[in-house]
Amino acid sequence: MEKFRCESCQRDFAFQEGLDQHNRDNHELGVQSKHELRQSKKQERERQQELERKKIGRSKLIKRGLYIIIPILLLIVSFAFISSQPAITSKVIITGSEIPKLPIHWHPKLTVKINGQEQTIPANLGLAGVHQPIHTHDSTGVLHYENNNPTSENMRLGYFFEKVWRNQFNSTCILNYCNSDLGTVKMFVNGKENFDFDNYIPKDKDEMLIEFS
Repeated sequence: MEKFRCESCQRDFAFQEGLDQHNRDNHELGVQSKHELRQSKKQERERQQELERKKIGRSKLIKRGLYIIIPILLLIVSFAFISSQPAITSKVIITGSEIPKLPIHWHPKLTVKINGQEQTIPANLGLAGVHQPIHTHDSTGVLHYENNNPTSENMRLGYFFEKVWRNQFNSTCILNYCNSDLGTVKMFVNGKENFDFDNYIPKDKDEMLIEFS
């Protein structure tokens, strides 16, 4: 009796139809199905790997973009905030009391020392003829600010030296003594060093010391 053998698995069949059916079920379709399944799984893995690579790439790109964008946004916000602030205009700030709007009668005290020796501030300065807005009544150093029209000019300590006592005083000179190897001019108000010198506007009861040493 003739036998029909499967070349793939060496199985024998009595009829050709049985062999053909066997090949269709187990080899042609079976092998092809397994191969296609493996290919499908491989393609799916590759697709997932590609998606993951793209995801990682996008994440890195976003991070790099944030590193650039965030500082720029901060700069823009800072610039906008600064621009929105009112402009600061420069002006001369006068130390001491604000200029009064009404007549005053104040009594700050002035002491001048040269190399440790107190200088006499003469009495009755500014009283000859028309009374000056700053004057003295005695030689104690008490300055009388009797001023019906206070201004930033006639209240300056420098006004007393220039217009009343007729002596020099500024940041470099006091009376006939100027900054040199022999000494420097310093000013103190109520025990604290002051750098306004002749532009200082005294307050009532101020204790002012000008010294050269």
